[in-house]
Amino acid sequence: MRTIWHSLAWKEWHEHKWKLVSITAVLWGTTVLTMPNDERDVFGFAGAMLLACIIPLSVFVGLNAAANERSRGTLRFLQALPVPLWRVALHKLAFGLITLVVPVLLTLLLALAWWWRWLALDSSKAMYLLRNDAPLTNNWFIDIAFMALLGAASLYIWSAAAGGNRKDEVSAGAVALSVMVGYWLILVTLWSVLLMRSTSVETARLRAVAVATAPGSGFTLGVIAKAEPEAMMFGIVAAIIAHGLLATRYVQRFGQTADSEVRSPQAAATNTTAAYWVAPPRRSTITAIAWKQFRESAPIVLAGVAGIVGIVVLITVAGWQAVQHRQTPKEFLEVFSSVSLTLGFIIALVLGIGVCLYDVSPRVNAFWRSRPVQPDAWFWTKFFTGLIVLLLALYLPLVFVAWLAQLHSSADIWQPEALIFPLVHVAVFSAAVAMTCLVRQAVYAAILSIPLMYLGVVLVWAAIWIAALAGWRERPVDAIYEMSKQQVAVGMIISSVICTSVAWLAMRYDWGRKSRY
Repeated sequence: MRTIWHSLAWKEWHEHKWKLVSITAVLWGTTVLTMPNDERDVFGFAGAMLLACIIPLSVFVGLNAAANERSRGTLRFLQALPVPLWRVALHKLAFGLITLVVPVLLTLLLALAWWWRWLALDSSKAMYLLRNDAPLTNNWFIDIAFMALLGAASLYIWSAAAGGNRKDEVSAGAVALSVMVGYWLILVTLWSVLLMRSTSVETARLRAVAVATAPGSGFTLGVIAKAEPEAMMFGIVAAIIAHGLLATRYVQRFGQTADSEVRSPQAAATNTTAAYWVAPPRRSTITAIAWKQFRESAPIVLAGVAGIVGIVVLITVAGWQAVQHRQTPKEFLEVFSSVSLTLGFIIALVLGIGVCLYDVSPRVNAFWRSRPVQPDAWFWTKFFTGLIVLLLALYLPLVFVAWLAQLHSSADIWQPEALIFPLVHVAVFSAAVAMTCLVRQAVYAAILSIPLMYLGVVLVWAAIWIAALAGWRERPVDAIYEMSKQQVAVGMIISSVICTSVAWLAMRYDWGRKSRY
């Protein structure tokens, strides 16, 4: 006879098994891209790719643990079962960690197999690769396992705890991002005010304890271990305690409904007296749909812009404290553009998921398809409204900062190569919309959108190889990361066209996974 623990484990395994497979495929794909490289820093590049991929994936899995039951409408069913909700939350938290830990370990095994190949061919070079690209110890595998596993676990627990009990993964992501950036800002402010930007050995332990409690502490603990080895143990203990408290908070609050969501008839009658009129309906169907999508996209981009500003302030203050000099306008522009374009990747992904996530749910999907609205008009209006909101939110502040920097700098700060970034963000947005229409689940759409956005780049790379074999080119491009910016830009355009077409057809003909919820 199965116990409650076995039943809950079975439930969570069937919910997480395909996430585990998807994340493993993404991490293996990024690792395989680095294998043809014979350069000296190949392990450094592989580690950077692994860490860059595991950061957003950890956040997405954490948001799934935070809001998945409510977004699917299964929370009331869980509340009706004779099972304490803390048991459900404990299983969900544990299987989410397994979903992140196992793909990282499998990816490291893949890299180990590739390293053994080098050990058989050239043992001296293999040992050089193992040690040269290890920032902390003399073993690359130990370093990457330490930073990737602890960093992924930290971001996962923070996302699950900060975004808990939200109505969907999109709103949970906005709240979690705001909380995590705000916590880092508080730490930097306290360092500036209380420690007076001290870098002495006496405050090393205090700094290690503070940084270890922050989101992504696995990555920061690696820096602490290298700069201040004597404070490492204090940081590890603080990280265990802080993240244990966050996990406890998530388990205790799982499934709780906020009082603001309980509407009694008396409160509803009282609130309606404050509204004397209701705005007339919009005359145009297009404007009504565009207004609906704007109202859905605006909170997401506002949270994203707030996160960009917060991270820029954090980096600026921390950098000023470290080097004790005032940033030039060009340096500030470099920081702002780097943060904006990097975080814009996640904003584009979340916003693309939000464009169709609500509309493909069974109840809403059946409702709007029963209205006198063409699916083509519905899709293209929502798609372009979301895309315009995304580009304006990301690039209007960036252009304004660049213009101010240009006024205070005699050097030419405009770089034509930067035009590739809007194409990347459009490709990410289109891939997210396409995968949301097909899989109709936020977390799966987020995971699968990452490899899908590179579809056009892979096609361009294959076309270059075919042209080289046919004699139309002198030599092929050995690896995708060796492609020129122009070739990558063409690939991103192709990805955007393919993904947008797939999303449009899926919305028009109601393709995709049909959910029971």
